[in-house]
Amino acid sequence: MDVANYLMLVVAGFAAGIINTIAGGGSFLTLPALMLFGLDPKIANGTNRVAVLFSSGSAVATFHKHGHLDRKLANRLTIPTLLGVPLGALLAVYLPAEAFEPVFGVIFLVMAGLLIKNPKRITESHVAAESSKRWIAPVFFGIGIYVGFIQAGMGILVLLAMGLLNTGDLVASNAVKNWIGFLVTLAAIVMFAIYDLIDWVPGLVMATGNVLGGVAGAKLAIKKGNRLIFGFLVVVMVATGTKLIASSFLN
Repeated sequence: MDVANYLMLVVAGFAAGIINTIAGGGSFLTLPALMLFGLDPKIANGTNRVAVLFSSGSAVATFHKHGHLDRKLANRLTIPTLLGVPLGALLAVYLPAEAFEPVFGVIFLVMAGLLIKNPKRITESHVAAESSKRWIAPVFFGIGIYVGFIQAGMGILVLLAMGLLNTGDLVASNAVKNWIGFLVTLAAIVMFAIYDLIDWVPGLVMATGNVLGGVAGAKLAIKKGNRLIFGFLVVVMVATGTKLIASSFLN
């Protein structure tokens, strides 16, 4: 057993746990780490879900302990998201993710620009228009497809989509985001396990780092509030969008 490679997985998992809990996009650290470990890209995609599951679970437990989890809202948004996951997972089995990466990259960069221009979109509370509320179910269904397909950047999309509700509380939104992340990742794991696309040993090793990162990220989000989450979100969106576009040219 190469101890250095397993240590790399733990460190990558810890960093990704923090990033995923506060914003999203930590899989852009863990997926390359799993491939450096020697996993085929499709198996790395499935194995990564094991680590994400543990980081989301530890984050949810921390948010719930401090009274920041709205279970009713979380369950309401989880249902349409879960419905989209199997479709996305099937796409991941049969289609290359690279075909869609530049499109999502541009979307992330555009949304980052819009948030920088008008932070009040997600940081201030106001009554959501009924027309916005009607889009909630289809938007979260689409996120479910994306999660099943790629996973990376899911948290960013969920936080942006929750802007349709205009709660203005990014800490509470983060708690809901991690609850959704936990359940939809569990659903995706079932799909990937059926197709034997998970290597459990490196996945569980990386998960130890993810658990620690999930707890640390949740505590940071609770302590620092909206300012930290908004800054983290914008930085990760720009980095994610750039990474997706760059990958499409390098492949």
